[in-house]
Amino acid sequence: MRSPHGERLARLTQAIDELAAHGLADLPPDALAERVAHICTLVEGIDPESTRRRAHITRIEN
Repeated sequence: MRSPHGERLARLTQAIDELAAHGLADLPPDALAERVAHICTLVEGIDPESTRRRAHITRIEN
């Protein structure tokens, strides 16, 4: 039996692998954006602090 953390990592790995298998050129921009948003959501589920760090980096860059 996998831990909840292990399950989240497995889903993240699968989402990244599926995106790589399709190739970026084959996806329309809206589908690509949707998949990347889904991957970001999976990352946030594993590391909730990533949202705070990303917001901080965005403020610095702007």
